[in-house]
Amino acid sequence: MAALVLLGLAAGCGGSAVQMQPHQVLAQMEGQRRQNQVQQQLLAQAGQATRDSYTDYEVGPEDLLEVQVYGQDNLNRQVRVNGQGEITLPLVGVVQVKGLSPQKIEKRLVELYGSNYLRQPQISVAVKEYRHQRVAVTGAVDKPGTYEMIGPRTLLEMLALAGGLQDKGTTTKAGDVVHVIRRQGGRETKGGPGAPFTPQADTMVINLKRLLVEGDAKLNIPIRHGDVIHVPFAGNAYVLGGVKRPGAVAVKDNLSLSQAVAMAGGVDPVLATSRVNVMRLDDQGQPVLLTARLDKVLSRQEPDITLKDNDVVVVNESSFKKALFVFKELIPGGSVAGAYRFAAP
Repeated sequence: MAALVLLGLAAGCGGSAVQMQPHQVLAQMEGQRRQNQVQQQLLAQAGQATRDSYTDYEVGPEDLLEVQVYGQDNLNRQVRVNGQGEITLPLVGVVQVKGLSPQKIEKRLVELYGSNYLRQPQISVAVKEYRHQRVAVTGAVDKPGTYEMIGPRTLLEMLALAGGLQDKGTTTKAGDVVHVIRRQGGRETKGGPGAPFTPQADTMVINLKRLLVEGDAKLNIPIRHGDVIHVPFAGNAYVLGGVKRPGAVAVKDNLSLSQAVAMAGGVDPVLATSRVNVMRLDDQGQPVLLTARLDKVLSRQEPDITLKDNDVVVVNESSFKKALFVFKELIPGGSVAGAYRFAAP
């Protein structure tokens, strides 16, 4: 008869406990697959950019420049930029080049030589040796720290150098964005790579999903000396109550209520009901209670709820079901007349 009780519970819960539908399971698997591909895409895309594409690299002290004036071999030079950001060339003398790209230096030299010395000069400028630069990578990466950067680098290259994004459990997952913190106007201060965390800094927020999954190359920005690349950790929501694995889940990629329940192992087929409460604090710190029925969410009769950091999701448990479950566990040989069926509460 005890077996009949258990069978009755299982049959009754078929009307109230919510199981993930096949299309929901496939959606979860697809989401996990795409998440697992992020690291591979990060490493693959990091090597795609070539140095020829860094047209906005800004020359600075200690860079070695190669200046070629076509048809005037006696004017060709390899010159190192001094501490004041200057180079010295025949005829035109001292030229300020700090903060200029090679293309802008070419334009300036064409103007200087063309105004007094040469007719329609053709001049090329290339960076022969790049100065050592320092960039800090912090937050949810495998190897945070300060890195020496020789020559131009992209955001993806620096993230790959720092070991890629963290994806280890719910408390050490990278979030959906990366912050690139840069001194205003490229000014250098005595504070080193930590100095961008000042009122004189600009913060660029890069959407990692657009960069990595959708492949938006415009977001793979060049990184400069003194930049701080910070990858925030994903926030957490907490799933409690009638689920198989209660605990924290990372809030990223617009995590929905149904997805969070699935990440917690799904609803308990014996104890759970369809009713779910989401508890959160609003912008003023006041408690807000959202309610939903998971069966109606999955059948699209109700909208799914997008979760936020620190939300608490409670899948309700039926006290009646729980009492019968405990009764069955405590008195496995007990006699019960008939099996129990339950309607969804």
